[in-house]
Amino acid sequence: MDIKAILLTALVLAAPAAGHAANTITPGARWNDTSGQHINAHGGCVVFHEGTYYWFGEDRTGSVSNGISCYTSTDLYNWKRRGLVFKASQALDPETGKCILERPKVVYNENTGKWVMHIHWENGLGYGEARICVATADAVDGNYQFVSTYRPNNKDSRDQTLFKDTDGKAYHFGSTDMNTNMHVALMAPDYLVPETNPVTETKILNGLRYEAPAIFRVGDIYFGLFSGCTGWDPNPGHSATSTEILGYWAPGRNFAIDNGASTTYRSQSTYVLKVEGYEGAYIYMGDRWDSGDVGGRSEYVWLPLSVRSGAPTVKWYDSWSLDVFADCDRFKRPAELADGMEVRLLDKYSDRWMSTKGNGFYIDNDDDATNMDFRLEATDNPYQWRIVEVKSGQRLESVYGALMLMQPKNTDTQTWRFELEEDGCYRLQCVADGKFLSVSGGSQAAGSPIFMARDGASTSQSFGVYFDSRAHDYRAADMFSVGYREENLRKMDEQENYESSGIRDIMADGRLAVWQEGGALYIHSAQEGPAAVRVYDAGGRLAYESAVTLAGGDMAVGLPGLPAGVYVAAVETETARSSAKIALR
Repeated sequence: MDIKAILLTALVLAAPAAGHAANTITPGARWNDTSGQHINAHGGCVVFHEGTYYWFGEDRTGSVSNGISCYTSTDLYNWKRRGLVFKASQALDPETGKCILERPKVVYNENTGKWVMHIHWENGLGYGEARICVATADAVDGNYQFVSTYRPNNKDSRDQTLFKDTDGKAYHFGSTDMNTNMHVALMAPDYLVPETNPVTETKILNGLRYEAPAIFRVGDIYFGLFSGCTGWDPNPGHSATSTEILGYWAPGRNFAIDNGASTTYRSQSTYVLKVEGYEGAYIYMGDRWDSGDVGGRSEYVWLPLSVRSGAPTVKWYDSWSLDVFADCDRFKRPAELADGMEVRLLDKYSDRWMSTKGNGFYIDNDDDATNMDFRLEATDNPYQWRIVEVKSGQRLESVYGALMLMQPKNTDTQTWRFELEEDGCYRLQCVADGKFLSVSGGSQAAGSPIFMARDGASTSQSFGVYFDSRAHDYRAADMFSVGYREENLRKMDEQENYESSGIRDIMADGRLAVWQEGGALYIHSAQEGPAAVRVYDAGGRLAYESAVTLAGGDMAVGLPGLPAGVYVAAVETETARSSAKIALR
């Protein structure tokens, strides 16, 4: 059998025949409804209502708009066609006798008891009109009636979405200014037009040329998925976050991470679906466009979406089921680290765990057989910990820059500095050599090695600390609260102040001590005489050396020419030696 025949056979097998229930989702494969016909619902959304999911989307013959179709399902695998709930003939341009309907979004309005549909509308002669078509219905899958077309606050609007917040307010997001910016407008209480008393709007992500908005909320945090502007062709996905929907949106990274991320798995974002019955279960809904035959050959890329790292992450699955969400709420961040706490380390950028097989360390998907469980052991320094693998009882150690598991011993090679970051992740630095736990090359692929690298190397050096909430009842961090990052910033200041002050390593007889205050090194000596001052960088290299004469009491020593960083300062006399870690900012 040749390769074309094999691929055709695989495609046929991936699509359930009429009368045969599906129990998996195969991204990019032909997806048929329960009658065996290709699902024709592009650029759409899914609404959950009274135990049933309703999938709305563009219904096309070739590239011609027929209207907005609706499909229903109770399991998200098998979809029954309801038919056209809004026909293109209801919204024809009076001059051209045509229209194009794209990206329908449906929400329920408690104020009016109406289901409201917003659709990107064009007159069939290109994309110059850039308007919104509004339709309403009394039932979620009822016959929607045309209301009007408009430009939100006289702004052009192409790729668009309608987002309903937890307080019942609705917001329209649309690519505007010829796709240069993203326009956000608060809708009037009836959701039919933007609020005008007063006009409440903003522009976000200015100049970035994002389109295809998909907006969702977790806790107090708003997330947005977008694509770039490359017409029908796919491109890298984009993400953004905000704590105020009409405030500043911080651009993020590509939410797709596996092979194919450069084209978002050959898809474009359209919607993020919250899966009922699970905590923290979301589905990325994307379209794989075929501009020559949108209705017949464009397929759907639905994939699980995770936010446990604090950022939206979409991994590739050849085929998957809702079983992947069984553990989506299992691992949580602890509010505070504590002695004896059992945790796992999650690479922030790949949403994959630190794992081991044999003598190697790498990042891997959720797998209890390979994911490493650690126990934290406190030290005298509140920001330094020893990390014990639970299964072996051995400690994580940097041995001449090589990451290993070794028998416990009281050395700095087994002591790790946890450097807190604003998002609640940590950089883990070996105290002995100053190197950081790192993912090779910053790779996000499962199986990528974890090793030791210097600060600033081209690697991923951020890890989240998580505990198994089914095994432990540690207090969990409120990761998606408004105050979470603010609290982390406060803790970062505390850590900086603590580390900047140094540790007064005073000898038993009190003769000699060294510490830091501000940008100066201070030495306390009970005796007079010569002393050598040496400062070592994080790699253990001598960075500064000078000779001083101690006069008894306290004295300050300048540290000229040293760049910002963490160092070890040592002072030595003929009879005593003292050292301390210092941090220059």
